[in-house]
Amino acid sequence: MNDRIAAWGDELIKLHDGFRRDLAALRESRMDAADLRTHCLTFCDALHAHHEGEDGALFPHLATEHPELAGVLARLRQEHQVVAALMNEIRRLLDHDRSRIQAELDRLTAKLEAHLDHEEQQLVPVLNTMLTLPGDV
Repeated sequence: MNDRIAAWGDELIKLHDGFRRDLAALRESRMDAADLRTHCLTFCDALHAHHEGEDGALFPHLATEHPELAGVLARLRQEHQVVAALMNEIRRLLDHDRSRIQAELDRLTAKLEAHLDHEEQQLVPVLNTMLTLPGDV
């Protein structure tokens, strides 16, 4: 078995931990307006790309290989939509109402932490045993 595949779930946890650290740093920082905007947008773009990759490649692959995960995958996709809506609100507030940014970052943190925890609980055991990954020939 390929070690990279066997540890893919563990790699997902490492990636998620990076998102957790980045979001905590955003919430705790005392950046000026320009730096806050840059860091928020960078974080939101990276998280959005990660979720697009899951929705577009990983989840369809898992659905094919593990049809019993259909309900889990549907819930995770829905959670991606909730997180995306919160990130869109943060983007809007960066330009229009910075006074509410902290509250929205707190809301995003609560939703994202719950999502990441749920995703890890449900998918890491499966990912760590998979023999194929999206895009494998």
